[in-house]
Amino acid sequence: MLAAYACRATHAHGTRVWVVTDGQPLPVAEEGRGLALSDGTLVSEAMTGGTLLHEGMLAALPFGCGALEFVGADPAALRALLHAGPLLTLAVEGVQAREARRGHGRIAETVEGLMRRLGGSLDLAEVLTVTAQSAALALGFRRAFVALFSELRDGGARTGEVFTYGFTQPFTGGIGVGPVTFETLVQRGEAIRFERGRDHESPLARGLQELNPETAVIAPLSARGQALGLLYVDTTDPVPATDDDARIVLALAEQAALAIDNARLYGIETRKREAAEALREAGAALAGSLHLSDTLQQVLERAVALFHADAAAVYETQPDGRSINIRSAVGLPSEYMLRVRAKVGVGVTGRAVAQGTRVAARDLTAEDHGGSSRYARQLLANGTYPYRGVVSLPLRVGPTVFGALTLYWTAPLPLDGDDLALAGVFASQAGLAIENARLYEEEQLREREAGALLAVSRVLSERADGSAGPVTNAGPVTDEALQGAVREATLALHAGRGLLALFSEEQAAPGAARPVTRCATYNLHPPHPQELADLAAQLGRGPRPLTRRHTLPVAGSGLIVPLIGAPPEPLGFLYFDDPGPDAPGARTLQFARSLADQVAQTLTRERLLAALKREEARYRQLAEGAHDLIVSTDARGVIEYANPAARTLLEPLTGPLTGADLLTLPTHDTRPALQAAWTDARTRASGSRAEIRIGPYHLEVRLGSVDDGRGMLTVSRDLSELQTLADEIARRGQALEAATSRQSELRSFLTLFTQAQEEERRRISRELHDDTAQVLTATTRRVARLARDLSGEQKARADDILLDLNAAIDGVRRFARNLRPSVLDDLGLLPALEWLATQALTATRLEVSGAERRLSPATELTVFRLAQEALNNVDKHAHAHTAAIRVAFGELPQGGVRVAITDDGRGFTTEQAHAQAQAGHLGLLGLRERVTLAGGTLDVQSAPGEGTTLTFTLPG
Repeated sequence: MLAAYACRATHAHGTRVWVVTDGQPLPVAEEGRGLALSDGTLVSEAMTGGTLLHEGMLAALPFGCGALEFVGADPAALRALLHAGPLLTLAVEGVQAREARRGHGRIAETVEGLMRRLGGSLDLAEVLTVTAQSAALALGFRRAFVALFSELRDGGARTGEVFTYGFTQPFTGGIGVGPVTFETLVQRGEAIRFERGRDHESPLARGLQELNPETAVIAPLSARGQALGLLYVDTTDPVPATDDDARIVLALAEQAALAIDNARLYGIETRKREAAEALREAGAALAGSLHLSDTLQQVLERAVALFHADAAAVYETQPDGRSINIRSAVGLPSEYMLRVRAKVGVGVTGRAVAQGTRVAARDLTAEDHGGSSRYARQLLANGTYPYRGVVSLPLRVGPTVFGALTLYWTAPLPLDGDDLALAGVFASQAGLAIENARLYEEEQLREREAGALLAVSRVLSERADGSAGPVTNAGPVTDEALQGAVREATLALHAGRGLLALFSEEQAAPGAARPVTRCATYNLHPPHPQELADLAAQLGRGPRPLTRRHTLPVAGSGLIVPLIGAPPEPLGFLYFDDPGPDAPGARTLQFARSLADQVAQTLTRERLLAALKREEARYRQLAEGAHDLIVSTDARGVIEYANPAARTLLEPLTGPLTGADLLTLPTHDTRPALQAAWTDARTRASGSRAEIRIGPYHLEVRLGSVDDGRGMLTVSRDLSELQTLADEIARRGQALEAATSRQSELRSFLTLFTQAQEEERRRISRELHDDTAQVLTATTRRVARLARDLSGEQKARADDILLDLNAAIDGVRRFARNLRPSVLDDLGLLPALEWLATQALTATRLEVSGAERRLSPATELTVFRLAQEALNNVDKHAHAHTAAIRVAFGELPQGGVRVAITDDGRGFTTEQAHAQAQAGHLGLLGLRERVTLAGGTLDVQSAPGEGTTLTFTLPG
């Protein structure tokens, strides 16, 4: 049979079938003529190489366990038959297996009859139907069916579509196989015989209750170690089933399984070819259009046709990244399309977008997938969801998922693994096609937007006479230009009405809004000032959609976008509205921002150029009044402008400067210096300088390149006057240095004088204490002894002398202490200051802060004298009630001491202090000089009626 089939299929003169037996290829069948030309060599070579070989009129086609040898076969038919190699292998292996079990009886006849009826058919439905019919007729039973497994699991299985013979009612929903039956059929590969009288209490009897057979035989269908399904034969007549019946059904099942597997594999290959062709056609169709709407329609129609779906939809991810909406659909109810707002990560479609992988639900109404939207969940909860099978495929470009293609079936999902893989490939093609179309439309949209921006810029750049040119040629932007700009912008945004409003250039008061001074409209009457103010109140940092509540009358929706200048400041705003209620989308808002930026840029340029004109006029005025020589030239050095100072100084020597060559004006000996500086200035951003002579004038010239090297600006200064000034400065500097040296010498002398003065005070104080005071004390004692010896008037006179002597002693001692108090040398600064406070006429207190310590003798003496002089000034001039001496010791290692003398007297002003100094009262000057000599500082704080504080800060 195989030889005859191959001979007919290839239009060959003859065909021979070779099969490997015991390691050697042997001919087992042949058909036709011309086979004597072959000796088997070509067959051996073909089987060894595993490829189709040709030698003259001979050809050898290997397959699995053998080969086909042809004489005069059609080459194209041979190549087509080459793809059926696996099927040929299965057929021959089946024949071999059958022959191995074949006997001389009923089994062989039955199996041969089945093969004869199948006739090599590769139509799966036909194979299944013929198998069921042959099994029933072979046993003389009334009914039979063949069912293929659709679901296999541990300990059980479930079939899909059932092909029957003799049953009056169709099978729906498949057939379940329990664990006991599954173990016998699938795991052990044995047939099952059922007889009601014997097995009526078995689990199988309960499973067959609906079929109600008297006798039944069930055999497994398996090929290549894979369980395919089962073959069932029964009768309602009380006829027993023998072991031969079981063996016949088992043999039929084995042979049918091979045919079923061949048909299944052929169907898979056929479907793959058809799918590949369909994908190719779909890819070509999708690539043929760059319009997004057409591409979406093509994707949906091709998906529905290719996968036999009842509906399909393309979902698009929204800018917020959290929701997805239906962009286009086929077969979905209108209400479903309007109300479904899916969320990313929820439901079948939402999870496909979030995970970036295929998500399928075989029966959405029975599985817990949930709904992508609230509306879908309501339908599922009510049991009215219109679809059962759903698969969602992510649409991506590279790693980015931008949406999903979702297919819907009213029945459970009919796609197997291969179909789902094919759907994934189709979704990839669809994603690329949609992205290409979207990019094309975006490019088209950008071109249209760019054209609109250019139109707005052109309109704003038109002069009052209607010709194009820079705005600054004719002053500010005209009202006609503003109206043309708002017209172009309104049409570009597909809006119904438009408004352009400009704020006043004057700064408003703090907290007040800047009023609108200019306004241009399109299809709109100029609004009232209050309406303009209300619109201005809606301004934000960028474009904003407006609801009907905030738009001008009649409008249903609108948008407003500010005009921001540079530096950032509000120039005005653009307003557009439309009668419809739909709010403008994100792309419209973005384009409105671009239009606003274009208008703001033009207005800002106009204002900046006007300001530049004013600055140019101001700089020209400055140049005209400058004393320096300012000259502007072109790139060749030809003078284009010279200020009055340059013309006044140089034109008597050179003639008119305008039009003269600057590089030829200097004397011959200084001309190279100007030329070198000119070259440096053209290459250095910081410019250059040179010293030149023009006639009797010695000039310093600074050069700088302007206008990107197309000109040169020079600023010159007459160094003749500067040299005179420099000489005068040098002379005065020498005088100041001499005065500073003299002052230093005076300070040194004053320091030595002060030291000598203190030494002299100490010496006089010691002599008064050790000499004069002692003499007076001795004299007092002698007068006292004399007074004790006298009486009467003489005694009274002696007592008077004694009193005078005691007063003289006190005065000498007080004078000695004032000259150099011994307490300072003996006990230190603080006891000396405390004694000084007690001696002051004004009530004075001593306050000490910081860690008390002894200072250097010179520092202690300086502090004492400063406090002494300050308290004397308080007693003489302050008219104070109280005073205070505050001593603050600084922390080591820097150390130092700060002494503040404070009183609550009448105080003084700076002018009064200068007046006292002019009058010869040098108290403050003396204090400041003594502090400076000690390396310290003096701070004076005083005001009339608020007292005085002198703060001395000394190192040590």
